[in-house]
Amino acid sequence: MVRDSEYAAIGGVVRDHDGNWIVGFTRFLGVCSSFEAEVWSILGGILILLNKGYRRAIILTDNLEVAQILNDLDLEDSGITMLRRTQRIMRLEGMWKIKHIPRNRN
Repeated sequence: MVRDSEYAAIGGVVRDHDGNWIVGFTRFLGVCSSFEAEVWSILGGILILLNKGYRRAIILTDNLEVAQILNDLDLEDSGITMLRRTQRIMRLEGMWKIKHIPRNRN
């Protein structure tokens, strides 16, 4: 999120089990909340992994609320479209684990 603004951009890094870099990504989102930006980032990372043939990953996020919601795959229908899409893909398209990690360790 841009300080004193509602504009957001996302980014992420995908590493293998040894910590070696596989791919990085960034994307400008425009106006959205930090919650939405975090979900967009996770969805973007999962879609990149699926496109590259990966079907499982451990996803680290410093946003505890996002981690809790995405780990509850039995959650009732959300009003946020990309949250529903992320949950659906996580449930149907592989094995994805979301872990919360404090910001100072992320």
